[in-house]
Amino acid sequence: MTASTPAGGVHLEPGEDANLPITVRNDGGSKSEPVAVSLNLPKGVTAVPAGGGGAMGVTGFRQQAGPAPIAVSCPGGSGTVTCKTGTGLEPGQSAVLTFRLRADETAEPGSMVTGSVTAGAQIKVSVAVKVTVKPPPDDLTLRAESDGLSAFPWNRNPLVLIRVKNTGKSTKPVTITLDHRVLSSWSVYGIPCTPTGEGASCTSRGSLAPGRQASLWVRLKGRPADNVPVTVNATLGVAKAKPVEVHFGCWHHWCDDNALLPPTTVPTMPTLPSVTSKPPSTSQTPKPGRPGWPSPSKKPLPSVTPSESAKQVPTPPAATTSAPPRPGKAKPTTQPNGIVDRVFE
Repeated sequence: MTASTPAGGVHLEPGEDANLPITVRNDGGSKSEPVAVSLNLPKGVTAVPAGGGGAMGVTGFRQQAGPAPIAVSCPGGSGTVTCKTGTGLEPGQSAVLTFRLRADETAEPGSMVTGSVTAGAQIKVSVAVKVTVKPPPDDLTLRAESDGLSAFPWNRNPLVLIRVKNTGKSTKPVTITLDHRVLSSWSVYGIPCTPTGEGASCTSRGSLAPGRQASLWVRLKGRPADNVPVTVNATLGVAKAKPVEVHFGCWHHWCDDNALLPPTTVPTMPTLPSVTSKPPSTSQTPKPGRPGWPSPSKKPLPSVTPSESAKQVPTPPAATTSAPPRPGKAKPTTQPNGIVDRVFE
């Protein structure tokens, strides 16, 4: 009696089923006892009922008459599962017993499926199959937006609504980060936030199943300066969602002080054509006078020397410091005043 398994082992992906066929052949000269295959499944790996057409016996197998190969669909179970043919094998006859295995997220890559093949008390063959577990793909989507009241300038602590959805096949916690400080947060899915420097990090207490969505409300601590957007990131396992920027616009641009002022438009002056001035001519042509009138002759003015100009300007009399004479009394003079003065000489 010989037993063979797939050469490359069995490759499992969490959430997906994979077949593990075990082929048993009777190499002896007589008919064997019914064949039974028992497998010990590792942690995170279970067996599900293998489907198949045709009539099924009470023992859960499908049997063909004659020396043709026998195909058996094995039942499901966990831990140790057993599958039987229900009848012995003729010399040279073979049977294929198919187990359908399924792995979850706790399955460890590189684990082994061990077991034995028996046909009565005299035949026992050991089998070992390597299990390769491929981790399920991680993926998620992220949406973030502000509410309508955050557009008013007097709302100094804007509100942000964040939604994440698990679009992959794994079940893992989700982490949301913001690059702005958080004043408060709340979520029905249990996603608390903790400060991290100038931002915050929010991680769910439980795992988010595939296809499920979680929402988080965040109240920012202070309004972003100069309308700077807040960047939101989200991760689930090894998957990272595309960052989302949340802008906080102002209602009618009230946050902009310059928006309240009238527009100042500087008028543009028209360009004047350039005027080229002509140099003055050195020769002057006298204008002709009236007809019949003699043209006056121009005589040069006499030149005045500095000494002559000084002579022509009269020198004012020097001011005296003596008091003026009193009215009614004449000041005697030393010069002769007519006949009277000569008489008294």
